[in-house]
Amino acid sequence: MDSGMARRRFLTVVGGTLASAALTGGAAAAQPKDVTPQSILWAGDAGSGPASNFEGLEQDPGRITVANDPQGQYGSSFRYEIWDWSEGKERCESRGLRKPDGSVLRINDSMQGRTLYLGWRALWQPMPTTADRWIALFQLHISGPESGEPSAGPYVLRTLGDGTLHFQYITPDGTSRHIWNTPLRTGAWQTFVIGFRVSRDSDGWTQLWHNGARQTFANGATQFDGPTLMGREVKAKWGVYRSGPVSGNATAWLNRPRLGTTLADVAPPAS
Repeated sequence: MDSGMARRRFLTVVGGTLASAALTGGAAAAQPKDVTPQSILWAGDAGSGPASNFEGLEQDPGRITVANDPQGQYGSSFRYEIWDWSEGKERCESRGLRKPDGSVLRINDSMQGRTLYLGWRALWQPMPTTADRWIALFQLHISGPESGEPSAGPYVLRTLGDGTLHFQYITPDGTSRHIWNTPLRTGAWQTFVIGFRVSRDSDGWTQLWHNGARQTFANGATQFDGPTLMGREVKAKWGVYRSGPVSGNATAWLNRPRLGTTLADVAPPAS
């Protein structure tokens, strides 16, 4: 092939490619910038109130409301307040995720094999603790356990009154394992993202980001393998759930909670 013919063929191919790219690029650019990414399955909206965002509100005793961030950084946030009572364990938690149309988003067998990311900001202020007594601050909690399954799990973020925040994984047989920890910080906003593959089998896995950084688990890896789906379904729970001997008023703040299929769309932006 002579050089002139080769040049004409090259220009024809490139011209067609550029024309195609211009068409597809133009279509993409025409999309509104404020469209919610399809990767976001649920986004908490404090402006619509707690009952519109969560399947249930457990206030035994306590109160779940909406208020402005006490530190003036992130605006309207969910506030969980708890106080003492004489009936044993004390719980002030939201349970499950309610979509804008009023239906409940369920993490169950319909999501088997999917990778999900759950991200949020948390502020604990105040949060009195008692040595050797536990306070759960987040749970991905089993609902409808079958015979032989645990009543909790697969995840809980809690302190044991030891100045430490523990991330615990509960296996289907009820074994509780400490897989990550960090000093318990109160009076400061922190961010969390839990990534997990929904599975009842050993091909399930868990990943964790804290304050924007991917974390290494106790096994020395950045991924912890094991089932993540138990019972009929699992439900996200935020708030304060504590053993009876822990006393004093406590408040947990929740901002920008999201569930999605990509890390980028649920991870709270750096402040």
